[in-house]
Amino acid sequence: MRVTEPGKDLNSTVKTYQDFEWVLRDYPWIENGLFVTYVKGADPATVLDAMTVENLGQETGLAGVNERGWDELSIVGAASLGEWTIAIAPVASAGASDELMRPLSVGREVVTHFQDIEASAGFVVWKDGERTVYFDPLLRCGMGLDPMPAEWEPRMQDVGIDPHGEGPLPDGRFHVIEASFAMAANYTGVQITPEFLSTATFSVGSAD
Repeated sequence: MRVTEPGKDLNSTVKTYQDFEWVLRDYPWIENGLFVTYVKGADPATVLDAMTVENLGQETGLAGVNERGWDELSIVGAASLGEWTIAIAPVASAGASDELMRPLSVGREVVTHFQDIEASAGFVVWKDGERTVYFDPLLRCGMGLDPMPAEWEPRMQDVGIDPHGEGPLPDGRFHVIEASFAMAANYTGVQITPEFLSTATFSVGSAD
């Protein structure tokens, strides 16, 4: 099995969407919406300062962040994972905002993948203040109806999705969320685990 590209964890094998099927099994509600943002070289406080307007303390795990979201719909939670901070939001779209992510990415890299309540999906990369990658992993195209970025076609193929295909996989599902987690893991070298999502302490804030 191939290993990740130079600069990533060379002891890790390439992840596929099947490696992240546990996410929907453990948190089935995320099909209704989830934004996941990876920020390299910034602590959770810095990330929350960029993404939110009010500090709300701490919660344990994705379940805790989601539960708090019943009272604070624009909740964002951030926790450290290696050299990256992972920010998660059931509804708040701050992690997909050019206006917010461009300045946060100055001097660093930011990756966001999402599927929102309307089933719109996206995978975005910002580097040093510029958006360098955008595509829709559900429609398998770039901005609007532009072609998908050529350099990301093999990355999508690696995780088990045909970038030129149409419709669901043979099991009748699209696996967009799972594939996005896998692409992010392969690209960043950081793998979100069941333990991280269930036990990490997330600093939380409101994006509104």
